[in-house]
Amino acid sequence: MSNLPFPQFLKRYGITLLFASDPGVVPGAIIEKRNRGYFCAGTLAQVFKDPPPAWDTVLQPANLVYGTVERSLSLAGKASIDEMGINIAGGLSKAKSVNFYISGVKCRTFLNQSKITLIPRLQELRKNNKALWKLVNNNIIADYTYYATEVTAEFDVEGGVNLQAEVKDQIRIDGKASVDWKSDRKFVVSGNDAIPFGFSGWIV
Repeated sequence: MSNLPFPQFLKRYGITLLFASDPGVVPGAIIEKRNRGYFCAGTLAQVFKDPPPAWDTVLQPANLVYGTVERSLSLAGKASIDEMGINIAGGLSKAKSVNFYISGVKCRTFLNQSKITLIPRLQELRKNNKALWKLVNNNIIADYTYYATEVTAEFDVEGGVNLQAEVKDQIRIDGKASVDWKSDRKFVVSGNDAIPFGFSGWIV
């Protein structure tokens, strides 16, 4: 089976890509669209202030049928990247491009909330709290967030550059995730379930 191109993967499953990895994007996040992409403006938990466990979420295997998803990015003029839950803060000046091969995806969703229960509460804000209504109106409410829990990053570099030596101290991932170098320009990140690459949701 050939690799599925990343844009086709997003379109097939209705996933919106985040401009930058943001652990604050969880189900219930209020997402604003700006010129450069989508950003978290707050959460419904902050708006409604329900006591726990009202906003608890659950992580589960995403019901997606695919082999390996491939994403290719040029690194021309870049010394750092923040993609797929992986932040490399520097050391990429001698890298030409990177291919991400995503072989594991999980999603996080509400445990106790749903669109059906939230819409009436949001409509009440329009009547009773104009300030909060302005915060959520015309924005997107995330109800699923997606995580690349198993992703390989393979870099095309100049000459015989040892990229591992250049970036190994610059990689930032969630504390539960791990990095396993397979060569001096290829590594695998496993166990990321905190920093999403995308979300799906609905507009208020």
